[in-house]
Amino acid sequence: MPAIIFVLLNVTDAYLTKIGLAAGAIEVNPLMPIIGSSILFKGLIAVALVGVLYFFRKERVLWLLNFALFGVVVWNSATCLIVKLLPLQSLFTIAQAGG
Repeated sequence: MPAIIFVLLNVTDAYLTKIGLAAGAIEVNPLMPIIGSSILFKGLIAVALVGVLYFFRKERVLWLLNFALFGVVVWNSATCLIVKLLPLQSLFTIAQAGG
């Protein structure tokens, strides 16, 4: 079960990242330019990592990874919501009015 959750969280993260980038968010993960923005590719990397963890009998690590990745998904969800509701130009306008 943690393996399925891990793959689903990775695919969700990739999807939300793609939506956020299209809406004007900025990618801060330094590995993403290397990996690319393919949702399928990120899912395959997650499946491969699960395979490696099971091969080395370290599948319990998946619970920690799931917990961390859940935080990333929540963060990406909030970022997508903020970027869609409050466009970047509005943020600059607010910053200029305050300063």
